[in-house]
Amino acid sequence: MTPTSTEINWKSGPSNAPLPPLVPGLPIIGSAIPMYTDVLGFLIQQYERMGPIFRIRIPGETFTIIAGQQANLFMAREGNDHFRSKEFWQDMDRELGAKTTLISSDGEVHTRLRQLQKRGYSRSTIEAHLDKVVEIARRAAADFPAGKALSVYPWLQGVITEQLGTIIAGTAPGEYVQDVVKFVRTALLVHVTRQRPGLLAVLPGYKRARQRSFELGNRILDWHRAHPPVDRPANLMDDALAAAEEGSVVTPQDLMPFALGPYIAGLDTAASTAAFLLYALFADPDLRQRVQAEADALFTGEGVTPARVRALDVLQRVFLETLRRYPIAPAVQRTVTRPFEFAGHRVDAGGRIFIGTTVAHFIPELHPDPYRFDIDRYLAPRNENKIQGGFAPFSLGAHNCLGAGLAEVQIMVTIASLLHFADLQMEPAGYILRTRTAPTPAPTPDFKLRVKMR
Repeated sequence: MTPTSTEINWKSGPSNAPLPPLVPGLPIIGSAIPMYTDVLGFLIQQYERMGPIFRIRIPGETFTIIAGQQANLFMAREGNDHFRSKEFWQDMDRELGAKTTLISSDGEVHTRLRQLQKRGYSRSTIEAHLDKVVEIARRAAADFPAGKALSVYPWLQGVITEQLGTIIAGTAPGEYVQDVVKFVRTALLVHVTRQRPGLLAVLPGYKRARQRSFELGNRILDWHRAHPPVDRPANLMDDALAAAEEGSVVTPQDLMPFALGPYIAGLDTAASTAAFLLYALFADPDLRQRVQAEADALFTGEGVTPARVRALDVLQRVFLETLRRYPIAPAVQRTVTRPFEFAGHRVDAGGRIFIGTTVAHFIPELHPDPYRFDIDRYLAPRNENKIQGGFAPFSLGAHNCLGAGLAEVQIMVTIASLLHFADLQMEPAGYILRTRTAPTPAPTPDFKLRVKMR
């Protein structure tokens, strides 16, 4: 059994403790295959076998892994002082033509960029546009091809990105949506998760998708330059343009990630979570019936309001359990900037580290019967989402997800809208979920639905 939270300690500074144990792997490639195909399953397995700290080899590098409740607490409390994000994300920055981005920066720069983007990705931003969230979801259901079964995840990518683009950037991706999908997913696979060879980034199809995505981003920025927020509320694009004009934290070169950010945010995060949530409902007809009743009630009387969305009970707990059971960001990668000792082993500065933030979701001492989908985990006295270090679907520390509140509202209102306006049928009815993990976990294309308006 792995140590409990009271049995592990850490301390900052150089240490004479031994290095963490090394996970046996294949010659040359080490642990590359399980890390690239099922990172969360592999990290859970090694945590159970080797404890909360160990090392793995992949071609060209050795990584330290820390995982479990204490690793999450260390990340939350000490991450700012011991870790840096730059190396993991810098190639993606270059692919976006930027020098400074929120996700790759740390310290004061990160704090200032986070403050700059806080309004754009806030819960209040989407709550002011609930009518648009509902209408886009309703229209997507109405436009669903009659008599056809479509893959859920790509369909939801279109719904989610249209909502985010409309609300945050003032522009839906429209005809550019497939270009953005290809550009973002390939760039992440090649430059961030490194699950695919660099050759993909020089192929003509990828180059065209990147060029088209930049074309969309420039259209968004040019429109906002030509239409300043005089007779309309300012949005994220206006905030970014004002900051670039001032030049203290953002330069004109850094604007493309702002323009494409809303689409990037939804493609492999909100869309994946919404797809997993839909599967959870189809896997449990009784639960689906309860959510259906709650969704229909949401559209009665005064309709969908922020207060009524916040009052959703069953659907919110389904959302939380989806985040726990099907996390779309299983771990985070960092560079160690200051040495420390963790659970009796040293971690030297300059090395690369994975923090298995969602391994804690599958520790039975924290979440009994962890592979069972159980929304009662979030009722008192269990309150498993409030266990310190035990629930981390949105990462931890300074880099925790800026749009967590926005994503919660968006996903719940989208699911409620689809259930209310349409009759959804899984095809085939007894389908068993399969997932893929490139670049992040999502249902495979064989998870399909038929949709008929109610």
